[in-house]
Amino acid sequence: MAIRPEFEHEDAWEQFLERTDPTKRTKKEFEKYSWSFGRDEDDDGFTRDCVILEIRINSETEPRHVSAKLTPKHLSLKVHGEQLLDEDFADDKWLSVDDSYWELETRTGKGGMRLKNIRYMLYVRSDCPKYITGALFAQEQNIVDPGQDDSDDDTADTRIHAIANVKEPEPRRDADVYFSEEEEFSEPECEGCGSKSVNVMKKKEDCEFKIYCNDCPYVSKADVFKEAPSIRRQREVDEARAKKKKEKELKARLEKLAIQDEEPVDLTTLEEVD
Repeated sequence: MAIRPEFEHEDAWEQFLERTDPTKRTKKEFEKYSWSFGRDEDDDGFTRDCVILEIRINSETEPRHVSAKLTPKHLSLKVHGEQLLDEDFADDKWLSVDDSYWELETRTGKGGMRLKNIRYMLYVRSDCPKYITGALFAQEQNIVDPGQDDSDDDTADTRIHAIANVKEPEPRRDADVYFSEEEEFSEPECEGCGSKSVNVMKKKEDCEFKIYCNDCPYVSKADVFKEAPSIRRQREVDEARAKKKKEKELKARLEKLAIQDEEPVDLTTLEEVD
């Protein structure tokens, strides 16, 4: 059964699942190169975590024009004698140098233009619990987007802890189900002075149950049909979830119309869903 967090944490949980989905690659674009992290098959047919580094090069480039030097700490790449990359890795403990390799990849871009890349397969060591989702090279640490997770914190242990700390919501209850420890039932209080030293009773002259305070003369009507806090929260969550679903459907519908009309839609101008 899938884990389901409390309503207030559903958005954060969805973001966590999106970020840790092994079937999706985390891709980052830079001026001279791009890289993505995910799972890929190695030469032996085993699926392993790896970084795919792609460097744009001249379409006339051949393997003999490429010179690469890879160490756990550094990558140097020259094409036609020109230095394209000369970067230190942000972390020098994850890379399996012996298993990593590069190849030339040719693609057809828009308009039939022939594009060529160096595709460097950088495999993660089998004994490394880390996921490369923050910065690949040291110089990227200065330009990482605010709010983005630091790659040093994205390990198997932190992901396990994040899952273990998820607090699941209370089970759904029928309207007539409540627990005795719920304070609306176990601890009524005086509406005049706030004292909890009260008696809930129906005297001979009363037509209904009332709350009689022992600390002041205030008397108030006792709500014997008061909604239990668990039922009230359940109703509020259902209403909030229905509202959020309606907002998502409206946003998706307007985005689809914008694509069909080829006109951009400013989502910040959407009217709030009642």
